[in-house]
Amino acid sequence: MTAAATLAPWHREFPGLLAGSVYAVSPEARTSAALTMRDAGIGVHVDVMADGEGLPAGVSPAELSDIATALGPSRFDVHLIGSPGFVDGALPDVLSHAPGKVFLPWAAFTEERANAVRDAGGSAWVALWREWDVVAHPAPRWPAAPDGVLVMLIEPGTRDRCRIERLATAAACAARLPVIVDGGVTKDIAPLCVTAGVESMVVGRALLSGAADGEGE
Repeated sequence: MTAAATLAPWHREFPGLLAGSVYAVSPEARTSAALTMRDAGIGVHVDVMADGEGLPAGVSPAELSDIATALGPSRFDVHLIGSPGFVDGALPDVLSHAPGKVFLPWAAFTEERANAVRDAGGSAWVALWREWDVVAHPAPRWPAAPDGVLVMLIEPGTRDRCRIERLATAAACAARLPVIVDGGVTKDIAPLCVTAGVESMVVGRALLSGAADGEGE
């Protein structure tokens, strides 16, 4: 990894429970950051966003290819952030790199797309922001059957602060399916996520010290 980003030492307190967002470092450091996280036993999380839909630029196709080549199949996960049309355009390229998990937006989570992920050897997870208040309405309302749930603690594509109250949603989902949380997780918030029963936590700038200003989660 370049000197631009190093792992915060607190990651050792949560073995097997963290995934680092390569989006939190500058583009030229993303592949080396992914390798360092892999070597430290930390999962690698890649945000691929829809440019031109009011979202910041995410990890580019070329960067994803470099990361996939360096890590190998199933050694990283991809979160697609954008409209269903964006997902349809980006998904074939993403699946060609054989990610372990693909997180699809709620609005784009269909049985057809989920099966495409599974046919490529990955697991299909649905990203949940505010589409379903699982605490107030506990009866299952999945758009299609997911393999797991990515509970967003901030709105996807934004850099808001972690909304700790959403851990109640994470806990409710964890009673049904495996759960990963993403958005503003820090050393202080991580224990609360563990108590909520999550499988893993996606961490950006709080994990990758020296991350570029304005980048990441």
